[in-house]
Amino acid sequence: MNEFTIVTVIGRPVDEVFAVIQDVAKTPVWTPGLSEARITSDGPLEPGSALLYQGTFLGRAYASPAVCTALTENKQFATKSTSGPFHIEIDTTLEPVDGGTQVTSFYRGESRGFFKVAEPILVRLTRKHFETAAENLRTLLEDQAI
Repeated sequence: MNEFTIVTVIGRPVDEVFAVIQDVAKTPVWTPGLSEARITSDGPLEPGSALLYQGTFLGRAYASPAVCTALTENKQFATKSTSGPFHIEIDTTLEPVDGGTQVTSFYRGESRGFFKVAEPILVRLTRKHFETAAENLRTLLEDQAI
């Protein structure tokens, strides 16, 4: 398993940051290569809800079914893939800090199939991908563009 953490401070209140992070349909707005994200189970987002993320990475299209593993208002949102080219768990926590919200995202994952061959390179590229997504989210929220 490969693991890394990304910490971002966003100059907005926790409730505003959480509202955007837990709105799964908005995830493609700040995540490079992600074309669609949605809840595929009935009802509101909650632990156990099924999700689907679709996009392209390294020029290859992917669909990644996932499940919400934790959801605590204004504190935590976590997901885990259930199939697809990557096994990935993402656990994001939010906490108030002076001037805004600290968003800490812990990533744990492993490649499958085609992507397994280049896993060391893939880990570096994946980290960069999620760092870019975190920076995009920060910019959009601070500019009140989302």
